[in-house]
Amino acid sequence: MSRRVPRVVVTNDDGPPTDLSGHSPFVYPFACALAGQLGWDVKVVVPSSQRSWVGKSYAITQVTTGRYFYPTGPNGTDGEQCELPRPLKEGEKTEWVLLDGTPATCANIAIHSLYPPGSIDLVISGPNFGRNTSTAFALSSGTIGAAMAASLSHIPAIALSWGLMEGYKPPSQSFIQGAVDVSCQIASKLWELGWEQADSEHRVDVYSVNVPLMPSIISKGGPTVYWTEMAKTKYQRLFKSTAKIPAPVVKDGGPAAIPADNMSSVEQGKEQEATEGQASGAEALRMVDSHYQAPLRFVFAPDIGPLINPSPASLQEGTDNHALMHGAISVTPIQAAFASADFPRGKAIETDGLKWRL
Repeated sequence: MSRRVPRVVVTNDDGPPTDLSGHSPFVYPFACALAGQLGWDVKVVVPSSQRSWVGKSYAITQVTTGRYFYPTGPNGTDGEQCELPRPLKEGEKTEWVLLDGTPATCANIAIHSLYPPGSIDLVISGPNFGRNTSTAFALSSGTIGAAMAASLSHIPAIALSWGLMEGYKPPSQSFIQGAVDVSCQIASKLWELGWEQADSEHRVDVYSVNVPLMPSIISKGGPTVYWTEMAKTKYQRLFKSTAKIPAPVVKDGGPAAIPADNMSSVEQGKEQEATEGQASGAEALRMVDSHYQAPLRFVFAPDIGPLINPSPASLQEGTDNHALMHGAISVTPIQAAFASADFPRGKAIETDGLKWRL
């Protein structure tokens, strides 16, 4: 690792600073602390609006535009936006860049386009407004997606998430300051520890850090921090219908129905069924699922109660979920790769070693 002061890009998926009533109250105090407490050279490049749940996606058909932002005020919610960069004015601490793109887009543009080649040492994505423990959250997270994007450009990365815990919402200012302090400590420790060599089988690409916003992080003895693995979880419904007026019911319509100009074959099938006592293939196509008969309007309204409040029996010791739900901070080393699975063996597919026999 370089011995000079590290130059760090901070990005997120929650967008520019807001107060606690908004969805991005954490990035401003954390970015200020990285510079103030650790003395790091901090560059902030974030989406111009909230881009949660987008994973490591890129909008490839649109032109990504942006503005320079000079945040001021106690929450960073005040300040001037400009088309072009300018010198800092009194009361301004740093220059931010707001891009009309995804978190992964912000990370990639920051690394390759905004600053001199090779000058970025570390990308920290976050702090996310909420936890990113377990696979169901992590695989959807724009916070982790931006960190993954950085690692794919050979830049060490940390994905930082602050969990909003039941009974402590909204989090107190003391919890937020405690999270700022311990997150800086952990970032410094991880920077000192490093990321293993790229050719190592067990290399680390991203450290996913989850901090619970609750009394344990400001306890006299200090918060507990664990190395963890990522819990494996799943989710159910993510979208909810907003339709109020039922659509006209067409008995023989829907996705599985056959075209109207083929109805003659259906009638022929009926005659054949009557004479032979068997359902024709065309008639079978008329069988439709009539469960949903309303205008197709859906909004994102995830049913994730079991992920936010998992049952104690479902928590496995050594996982990020277990640590967070017990008031501890989890640090999960992960790789920017899909995990390989053993291929199933069965009579349905004959093989010659790894080669299929079709």
